[in-house]
Amino acid sequence: MKNYKKIIGYILVLVAVLILVSLPNIVYPVPNEDGMDIYLYILETSLNVVRYVVLSIFSFILGIKFVFKS
Repeated sequence: MKNYKKIIGYILVLVAVLILVSLPNIVYPVPNEDGMDIYLYILETSLNVVRYVVLSIFSFILGIKFVFKS
């Protein structure tokens, strides 16, 4: 059981790194055909950045706990 926790920990750390590496490609919202208000665009981009960074931090911390827990 302990070996599976280490593997899950490494996978979570890898997921956290991949989220941060691919962050510039996934945070920008897709504007519709009518256009988009600049403030709405900035708001959606900021919310996406915060969402993915928090997810990455959570995944990294949980992965490190699984890897180094005895």
